[in-house]
Amino acid sequence: MSPKKRKRRRAHQPDTTPTQAPQANTEHTGTTQHTPGERISRTPVVLTDPPDRRITALWVGLALLWALGTPLALANLLFVFMDLQGAAPSAQNPTAPPPESVDAIGDALVWVLVLALVVPAASAVTALVLRRKIAAIGFTTALVVAAVPLLWVMPPAQLWDALLTHLLGP
Repeated sequence: MSPKKRKRRRAHQPDTTPTQAPQANTEHTGTTQHTPGERISRTPVVLTDPPDRRITALWVGLALLWALGTPLALANLLFVFMDLQGAAPSAQNPTAPPPESVDAIGDALVWVLVLALVVPAASAVTALVLRRKIAAIGFTTALVVAAVPLLWVMPPAQLWDALLTHLLGP
């Protein structure tokens, strides 16, 4: 230290005031009371990183795909089936529907199954692999919410037969 600065500093005077025992501050208010002789810890606070935005965007995209895609696929199935009923009276043989209508119903059924069952099941498995418990619970719930009414309306055996007929032919 330079001589000028050394002369300006006052001599260190001992603290003669009685000190109180340091009180534990249980609240995190940001202010703590320190005694003059106590050393302040300067260790940095470790903050956890926020979750990756890409994973959050993945969950939002998959949830929207399920929540919007399932009702739209069901509406598509309903409209295709209504078109088939409208075309049946005009056909020569009303008992046999035209093959292109059956293909359209099969395609609509496949979309319903993919959006209602495959998307939430694959999302739940992905969430389990990535160790995201809340996302796994949410997508498993979505799978149950979509599967129970679907399998109640059409039993799994009939659904499987319809799928095989559509994919492999009669």
